[in-house]
Amino acid sequence: MEEINQYDKTLRIVAEIVNVSVDEAILDEEGKIDPAKLDAISYDPANHAYLRVGERVGTAFSDGKQIK
Repeated sequence: MEEINQYDKTLRIVAEIVNVSVDEAILDEEGKIDPAKLDAISYDPANHAYLRVGERVGTAFSDGKQIK
């Protein structure tokens, strides 16, 4: 680990990623992760809930340019 900081009840850890692996069953035809196949969940600490992730709602770095 490179750095660990504690702020009240929160830890901030900064480290180097040395390896990444993925189950090929979640890859699309182009070898990219398919969010629908991944079927990921995230934790919402404000509501103490787990939420399903995966619906595409826009394209990064281009949709934002349309907002004025």
